[in-house]
Amino acid sequence: MRYLLIDDMAHHGWKSILEMAVIKESNCLDVAVNYEEAVEKIKSVWDIIFLDMRFSESDFSVDNFNNYSGFRLLKEIRKNFDSINFCTPIILITASNKIWNIDAFQENGIDGFYIKEHPDYRFDKQTSRNNLENLQNVFKTLIIKGQNKREVWTLCNSIIQKVHASSYFKTQEKTYVNIKNRIIDKIKLGYYQLFQNQTILEKDILLSYNESLSFIIFWSILEEISKGFTKISETWDSKFERNSNWKFKNGDYFILFENNEIRINYGKNDNGDYIKKSFVFSVESSEYKKYSKSSIINLSDQIYSLLSAYSKNNDEFRQISNQFKALNRYRNETDFIHGSVINILTKDLLSHHAVKLAFLKNIELLKFLDTILNFNTK
Repeated sequence: MRYLLIDDMAHHGWKSILEMAVIKESNCLDVAVNYEEAVEKIKSVWDIIFLDMRFSESDFSVDNFNNYSGFRLLKEIRKNFDSINFCTPIILITASNKIWNIDAFQENGIDGFYIKEHPDYRFDKQTSRNNLENLQNVFKTLIIKGQNKREVWTLCNSIIQKVHASSYFKTQEKTYVNIKNRIIDKIKLGYYQLFQNQTILEKDILLSYNESLSFIIFWSILEEISKGFTKISETWDSKFERNSNWKFKNGDYFILFENNEIRINYGKNDNGDYIKKSFVFSVESSEYKKYSKSSIINLSDQIYSLLSAYSKNNDEFRQISNQFKALNRYRNETDFIHGSVINILTKDLLSHHAVKLAFLKNIELLKFLDTILNFNTK
């Protein structure tokens, strides 16, 4: 683990205190003692940053927290989602006990704080002990949370970069620009929802369930991806009513009407595994009516067909489509989307296992989105 202390008094005891009383390791805490040095240090990845509110001489001659070195550096770290330490937990270390200063730092992205004590105004021993224990507990919590945030942020950032790089979204055509912006906004919103701080009231009384809500947000990105891979001008008219055919941008069809027959580009084998294959249905069949112009095509069908159109071969399609099949099954069994009879009659709405599983499913879903965006979109 790599930690950074940004404090002009780092070599006057604070580095040693943090190493012995909080981190309880040596040789893993680096320091920056002024603003210029700190700006250089934050160009590297850190697991936790300890940030002093005021660590320049000029800080003590200004009244507005916006001008404090610590606040300016915090804004620099959190300024963009793709900033290298955007997801790094930050613990504010300050001698100021003015709550409005601390509130301002919390509003702009710190994850915890510690009030420095001074011999001239320190409190009783129990208060000092509680203050230290709170810092120790915050540190332990943020170690785990920071690792989770880094994993999710890395996947989210990869997806955003691939959307920007894809030729499908580099066009200035308004519809695709709108799709690109929606994907990026949903990625950020899902990340926020997954890691937003919750109060005890929200968790224990109101049963706030961040992990499941973020999964729903990330899942909805599949709608944008499906449309982004589609040749919109040949699939919808000017009023966004769907035409008879549904064509992907690589030239393959999801739905193709020919000679009173309909061809659907994907299928299943006898074992229920999805395979790269086209199925043809006559005008009299129920499948023909299902995929007709007036019907609403469900998202699962759209994604299976997209995977069929863009997979290199049948083995790749089977592997990726079965990943989607498992995610889709989890989605359909989620109480917040489709409450099953067995869940309603036998299971609690929330459990520790359900929350942990939901977090892992977010990771799986983000990896799946990232995989789709790896498809050749030249």
